[in-house]
Amino acid sequence: APAFWYTLLYTSAIGLFGIARIKRRKTPYVTLQTSVLFLFQFLPLFLLPELILPWMGYNGHLDGGILGGIADELFPKVGWNPGADYHPREYWRAYGLILAWPLNVYNIFTTAPIWGWLVIGFFQTFVLIPLLVYKWGKGAYCGWICSCGALAETMGDTERRKMPHGPIWNRVNMLGQVILAAAVLLLVLRIVGWWLPESFADRIFPTLLTGKPLSYKWIVDIFLGGIIGVGFYFKYSGRVWCRFACPLAALMNIYARFSRFRILPDKSKCISCNECTANCHQGIDIMAFANKGLPMEDPECVRCSACVQVCPTGTLRFGEVDPKSGQILRTDKLQASPVLMTEDCADRT
Repeated sequence: APAFWYTLLYTSAIGLFGIARIKRRKTPYVTLQTSVLFLFQFLPLFLLPELILPWMGYNGHLDGGILGGIADELFPKVGWNPGADYHPREYWRAYGLILAWPLNVYNIFTTAPIWGWLVIGFFQTFVLIPLLVYKWGKGAYCGWICSCGALAETMGDTERRKMPHGPIWNRVNMLGQVILAAAVLLLVLRIVGWWLPESFADRIFPTLLTGKPLSYKWIVDIFLGGIIGVGFYFKYSGRVWCRFACPLAALMNIYARFSRFRILPDKSKCISCNECTANCHQGIDIMAFANKGLPMEDPECVRCSACVQVCPTGTLRFGEVDPKSGQILRTDKLQASPVLMTEDCADRT
């Protein structure tokens, strides 16, 4: 099926460019982060939906019993005949185990409620992700789990300095909030459609979600996420989609307002060289925080570590701050700065 080859190509790109990133950056943080991103892409986003679940289905392991009940709930059967270019079950829905609503809306916006995915989606978006963001910032998901972030951090690694900065571009960030509002509106219409079948909300919903050409699918997923997001990888860096248009990132920007995650500067070391800001592919003016000795708390940060890694004086490190008192609670033990790695080695000797 075309989805198999696309996913295989996507996964291979993350793996190959990820190896190059590890060799280029040479810090424990980048090595572990890149490896985890690849494993999330390879295992639950490629092997599971494209190989493991189809193999189990074709060999009868999903017929009856507990596994059959789970499969019937999460991967409904579809009209199928041998030779078709799709599977007899909707195994593609397994992407929803990693890609949460509203990044992936299709497990939630179904003709009839799929209660298993509604429970999973609610837990992901409104429980698990807020907890992750509270402790580790938005980058806990964007920089360590998400497949969009995986391609941005690997294939887009050498393009970081191309991201536009400045107040005008920061206003474009609001596009993600607009798309988030559209996703919420669609959710309301979908719930009304479930509650009142044949109502206006029920009739208009399919057109708004997937109808050509002015629908959520064609404007957000295909045009902004695919054509613009990937098409401008080598023009404006790999985080064009993530920074400006991703609705889940927009939601996490709200969660991040309450996060303990910060990038902590040592003001005495900062030489205002602007390398940290220039290498931020989220458009954050990190130097404005660093040379004042202020913890960086911009919600756009995806915890990629580029600013920490390129700093020539070891000014920056990741950590946690009490949002109320401003007290530093801890600093990360996983080293992301080559300068601090050298200093740590010198201290031990």
